[in-house]
Amino acid sequence: MKKITLMLAAAIVLLPATAFAEDTTVSAKLSTLGFGIDVAFPVTAAVDARIGFNTFSYNINQNSNGTNFTGKLNLGSLAALADWHPMDGSFRVSGGLMYNNNKFNMNAVPAGGTITLGNTAYAGVSANSTVDFSKVVPYLGIGWGSAAKDQGFSFSSDIGIMFQGTPRANITTTGAAVAAADIAKANADMNAALKNFRFYPVLSVGLGYTF
Repeated sequence: MKKITLMLAAAIVLLPATAFAEDTTVSAKLSTLGFGIDVAFPVTAAVDARIGFNTFSYNINQNSNGTNFTGKLNLGSLAALADWHPMDGSFRVSGGLMYNNNKFNMNAVPAGGTITLGNTAYAGVSANSTVDFSKVVPYLGIGWGSAAKDQGFSFSSDIGIMFQGTPRANITTTGAAVAAADIAKANADMNAALKNFRFYPVLSVGLGYTF
């Protein structure tokens, strides 16, 4: 929660003075990055600048084959984007940078059984795995939204890709001793399974108001 609060504070600080002036569009959004707020303002007749903040968390608690899994998915990001309206309409091409604080944590606790790490089944061992990504990453997409020039309510949508880099997995254990080679193999296997997540799809819809 502390990190989310700091990210929100940073988003507010980053908003330039012009973001509170006339022709500013403030939007509430729902996306694959979570719940968010965007502030957009015109830079030229065809280009808007947009700053956004997104957050969401989801808890996981389930049992599979005698092992209890508990975890949490945390989504958090800041976006600094430029929106180009090539046809002087609602269609836009967007690009920029994002601060990506997405991460995932999972604990696996066997209920009297074993847990397999690398090539070995271990008894009396609990495993914790974390996954995080590159922090400052590029974004590219297209969308539809009112250029920040027309006062009133407007709908918006975006389709894009956040290039968040290859996920980095880290597995640690508690309890009985685990061979370093098995920890290394478990990490390598997990990283291999996650490699396709270096591209994060961004789909969003929003409702905004231009002042």
